[in-house]
Amino acid sequence: HTREKVEPGMNAEQIAECLSPAGVQDASYVGFQNGPENGWYAYGTGPETRHESEQRAARFYVWMMEFLDEQLMEAERSEVEDIFDAGVTLPGEENDKCHNRFEPRARRRRTAIFCGHGDFMSLVLKRIISGFGHAIEREGESHRSAFVHFNTGITELEYFGKGRFLLMSSNQVPHLHGPSGECCITGGSLKDGWSYLMPSDKILLDSEVAFAFSDDVQPHIAEQAEALRSLYLKKSGSSLSQDELDTTHHKSNALTVVVKRGLQVVGCASLDERTGRLSDVVVRPSARRSQVGRSLIDAVKNHAIQSQKFDKIIVEPDTSESKAFFEKMGFELTEDSTGEKYTSEIVHMECKL
Repeated sequence: HTREKVEPGMNAEQIAECLSPAGVQDASYVGFQNGPENGWYAYGTGPETRHESEQRAARFYVWMMEFLDEQLMEAERSEVEDIFDAGVTLPGEENDKCHNRFEPRARRRRTAIFCGHGDFMSLVLKRIISGFGHAIEREGESHRSAFVHFNTGITELEYFGKGRFLLMSSNQVPHLHGPSGECCITGGSLKDGWSYLMPSDKILLDSEVAFAFSDDVQPHIAEQAEALRSLYLKKSGSSLSQDELDTTHHKSNALTVVVKRGLQVVGCASLDERTGRLSDVVVRPSARRSQVGRSLIDAVKNHAIQSQKFDKIIVEPDTSESKAFFEKMGFELTEDSTGEKYTSEIVHMECKL
């Protein structure tokens, strides 16, 4: 779409004219839903919207995997010379330079070339990397991460069937060098508008608290929660063995509580519903001024009131900073059997519901 004029895109014949000088011969062209004589946007009547491009990328991703799987099935049905396990070196191939895309190889390999503009390649790559787990986090909102791609860049993928890809290189331009080539490297800088793919701060500041039993926590949430504990919790000695610690941590009555912003974990804790003990409370330092800690504690209190499994929440802060935080949250120091308040480094605090 150029200056209010709809551009249909290149058709099969025009693409062939571009590829022939590069040595591509006997190529077959597929995937033109409007016919090989028309370009991909021949049906367009105006600028393509983001929603339309996302839908087109989803259709292309599924179509591409089907096309590639058909190529592999052809190799299973009959003997073909150009589809093989490229990870195996045969006699005579010892000197092949795999990193040099312009040097001839001992064996000719079947290659599929998918052409599209840079923004579309970014949408397709996100689906390739995430597979069917790809999703827009919020309807109508942009993604948290994206692949910047030149309009003339080359991304190389190895396909192993059934949706399995290896990303060998991304957004490379080895075919464009010198003053004459550099003028063709377009569409890959921040000035080309890539920053609009990033969601606004308003969206990122929305927090959500989630509860789940340890065995039911999604892998990407569990991984982030464990990383938070490892990075920001004070390392203290324990009289328990590692096996005992693991058994205690994974009891079925232990709940993992997390505060999320989209797919990002910014705070977490563990809650034992038998005893009401709250442990491993940790918040990312950059989120501590954003009421994430309060959201975590308030959610635990509300859960306790609704479940009616315990009438007080118990914590054992081991730093003066965490002790001050729990005092602000309504926790009080408890007394030992002699009537004296705990004076050890690890104190005992309770919050009655």
